[in-house]
Amino acid sequence: MTRLAITSTIIGAAIIAGRLPGVIAPDKFIAHARKFPRSVLWGRILMGICAVWAGIVLYFFAAVDDFAWLKPVIVIGVPVAYWLVIQYADQFLAIRGLAALLLLIAKVMLNAADLSDSPSRLIITVLAYVEVCVAVWMASAPHQIRDWINFVTANATRCRAACSLGAAVGVFLVLLGLFVY
Repeated sequence: MTRLAITSTIIGAAIIAGRLPGVIAPDKFIAHARKFPRSVLWGRILMGICAVWAGIVLYFFAAVDDFAWLKPVIVIGVPVAYWLVIQYADQFLAIRGLAALLLLIAKVMLNAADLSDSPSRLIITVLAYVEVCVAVWMASAPHQIRDWINFVTANATRCRAACSLGAAVGVFLVLLGLFVY
């Protein structure tokens, strides 16, 4: 399996896992989805994942050669930055944490697509750029994302339809990963 196939399969499976509860039990999904934007716990978890991921990338890939002296600064600075964010930017922290995670995932998707010669790699490339646009929108206007979540989860039928569409996209990515790439 190529790196693009693995990436497409994992991203597709994650999308399916995130949308399947909305298809199976939309009422429970609605209750959780509406609490998500202001969830302190999810905000801290997502920001923690992003801080660790960004710290690893900075430490092993950015702080090389002439910038090796920055490694101690990274080791100290990333936890300090995480603490500052969760202390002073706690409004809609879960949405902003998800936005940061989407940016990191988009980078992985683009790296995998760049290494492939398949013409269908552009599907993953376009999806990654759409993710970047969505992440920028989420981080800059989290109240609009909250309103969008409330619109999509207005009733069980709408929620099930939206989650079914998302799950279909996930299935498409898994099929691409397993049979095309």
